[in-house]
Amino acid sequence: MDFKQAVTKAQALRENLGKVVKGHEEGLDMTVVTVLARGHMLLESVPGEGKTLLATALAASISGITVGRISGQPTLKPSDMLGAEIVGKESGRFELIKGPIFHNIVLFDELNRTDPRAQSALLESMQEAQVTIGDRTHHLPQPFQVIATQNPLSQEGTWELDAAAKQRFLVKLHWHSPPRHIEYKIATEAKAFLKENLKMLNPVLSKEELVEIQTIAQTEVEVTDDIIHLINSIIVATRPNDESYPAEALDANEDFGREVISPNGGVSSRATSFWPPLLRAHALFHGRKRVVPLDVFATAYPMLNHRIETNFPVDVEKLIHLILCERGYAY
Repeated sequence: MDFKQAVTKAQALRENLGKVVKGHEEGLDMTVVTVLARGHMLLESVPGEGKTLLATALAASISGITVGRISGQPTLKPSDMLGAEIVGKESGRFELIKGPIFHNIVLFDELNRTDPRAQSALLESMQEAQVTIGDRTHHLPQPFQVIATQNPLSQEGTWELDAAAKQRFLVKLHWHSPPRHIEYKIATEAKAFLKENLKMLNPVLSKEELVEIQTIAQTEVEVTDDIIHLINSIIVATRPNDESYPAEALDANEDFGREVISPNGGVSSRATSFWPPLLRAHALFHGRKRVVPLDVFATAYPMLNHRIETNFPVDVEKLIHLILCERGYAY
């Protein structure tokens, strides 16, 4: 597969998702880009906005891909997610009973309703693409992607994910309710049951082709030193202890003030390593072999919004925009 074919396949995947997932155009773009970057996604929305449909439609669009689903509950145990080793009746030896984590795409519903033990078990699988059950390590199938959802914190029975949990996700997207004209399309075109929606889809690429496109994105798309300097200047400017922190600009904005970001709440160095793969995937998706500043600005909010810890609730998108502008750049 050459670069042009990879772009065509990536855009075909995006078009296929749009057949059944309505009203989330930018979210669908970023979903495909995140898949190409081999990253994990965190989606925030109220229940019923099509997050499960998104994960299953993604699996239905790629032949050979399997999808698993985990329902986040306060009583969820790591073994419910990972599986367990039990003694086989005939063999008398320990045999692995695989949990729903052993799929290519894993939808974790309502992650912020689970306790820290379950979250920690998920983090190992996301970071290492493996799980530990008993004293044995088991590798997960490739490709492997987690699409986790969380309810708004205002809803009953939810808890804020800790920084370690949130930062394992490459991007965080806010899955808003669609406008009225999209609701009309949903009423006239969408089906009530998930399986009926999936019948509208045919695979547009194979699992092997997806892996090939992911490789092309990370090996054939160039990230220049200028781009690295750009993302570095943005990241360090979110840290209150850095000299580039825009304290005066924040003071001048009545919504923020220089104390808006907590002392250790700036973006960590993990973003420095996570951002370039996302940029390469974004550039490929738009048919470019070189990352340009537009790729940085287009991915800044989904990359950074869950990595900044504030002392009080604020419009994080507006805060990120201010930081970008103060560094001499704008959307």
